[in-house]
Amino acid sequence: MALPVQSIVETLHDAGFSLSLAPAGGLAVSPASKLTPAQRDVIRSGKADLIRWFTQSAANEIEPPADPSTWRELAAEYHSHHFKCSTCIAAGLGYGLRCGTGSALWITYQNTN
Repeated sequence: MALPVQSIVETLHDAGFSLSLAPAGGLAVSPASKLTPAQRDVIRSGKADLIRWFTQSAANEIEPPADPSTWRELAAEYHSHHFKCSTCIAAGLGYGLRCGTGSALWITYQNTN
């Protein structure tokens, strides 16, 4: 039986992993080299649900910038959120996960570079 998405996210976060949407649409886990075989199995078994959860969280929480063609605007949008969100600040330092909004903003910004 697969674990609920929130349990997977919390378990990985508590173990020191950062989980977010990858630019190509999959999942990014950091530091991936430290995942145990059991953790990899949990991620694989819940991958579709995790991607759906992150995608829905992002779609429900952010509005795209007025002119998404400029990276500066995207950077400002991400940083505006990042420095107000303790979850994203910790993730930026390598501790834990970005929130759904921060993850979506980060991916959008990264895709413009």
